[in-house]
Formats: sequence, C-alpha cells, structure tokens
Amino acid sequence: MNRYTLHINIFDLALVGAIFISFTVAVFLWFAKRTSRAANRFLALALITLILEMARLLVNDVGSPAYIPSWSWLPLQFSLATGPLIYFYVLKTTRPEFKLQQKYWLHFSPLLLELTVQISVVAHTPAFQHLHIILQLATFVSVAAYLYLSHTSIENYYDRQKFCGNYRHRYDLRWLHVLIKSFGIFWLFWIPVSA
Repeated sequence: MNRYTLHINIFDLALVGAIFISFTVAVFLWFAKRTSRAANRFLALALITLILEMARLLVNDVGSPAYIPSWSWLPLQFSLATGPLIYFYVLKTTRPEFKLQQKYWLHFSPLLLELTVQISVVAHTPAFQHLHIILQLATFVSVAAYLYLSHTSIENYYDRQKFCGNYRHRYDLRWLHVLIKSFGIFWLFWIPVSA
C-alpha cells in the first residue's frame, strides 16, 4: 500500500481559502446579468489566471508533484494575461462602447511565449529555472505597465466628463481607482511569494 504524505501549513490553508473565494467571485462575475457584462467577464478571466497561479503554488508547496509526476506538464501559469485582462476591464468600464477587435489580441502575444516555455522546457531543469525568472520579471513589468494604462484610462474618463460646477464627477469611478491601487499593492506582495 502506498502512503501519500501532504505537508500543509497555514500559508497553504490561506491559499485554499483564497482559491475558493476567488473562484466564487469569478463565477458570479461571469454569470452576472448587468449592463457591464463584457467588462465583468474580463475581470472574471483575470481572476481565473490568478486562481491558476495560486493553485500551482499550492500544489508545489504541498508536495503533490512527487506523487503525480505529470503535474509539471500542465501549463497553469497564465500570468502574462493578467495585465491585459485588467486593462480591458477598465477600458470597457470607462468606455462602454469599446469593442475588442482583432488588433487588440496582440496584447496577449506574450502569453503565447509563456505557454511555449511551459510546454517545451522540462520543469525543474536549470534552463526552466532561468526562463521562469525571466517570465516572472516580464509579468511584473507587464502588470505594472497595464495598471498604469488603466489609471490613465480612468483619468481620460474624467477628462471627457463635462464640468458641472463642482468636482463631484471625479468620484464616479473612485471605486475603480481604489481597486486598481489595491491590486497594485497586492501585486507587490505577491511577487516574493510567486518567485
């Protein structure tokens, strides 16, 4: 009889909770029947990319790859898609008439590079470790750039608003501004964890 030992700590339990909560929010966003349905789906996809990353970290930390050798062949890291998905969410929220045309798919071209590396290079080799560090750096730069573009998109939204004699219109998307800033802070804390 084979015995499997899983080593679970407080961090792993927190990841399990975060995965389930994030998954629930992503499902609600995907199926929400509102006027901003397309925008909500961009946010749901961004959450799913983060869920897959958390699942990858959890499985590696618990020690499951030792029992399931083919686990490392699953491409669970789509982190280079997170930045564009958040940006398109903000863009669709600030400009409801925005349509995702074919030219915008170029924003996801780095994701193809990431998937190619994950599929072609065997995990736990020195080459994979070097490429993984480069991909983590590229992800950090990508998310930072797209958060800046999101902030710019919100500021452009404010500039398009008519002046009503006060600055009350500046609070229309304050929640989105706070969301973007919070995600930026979360991302800074996430970098050491995912590396």
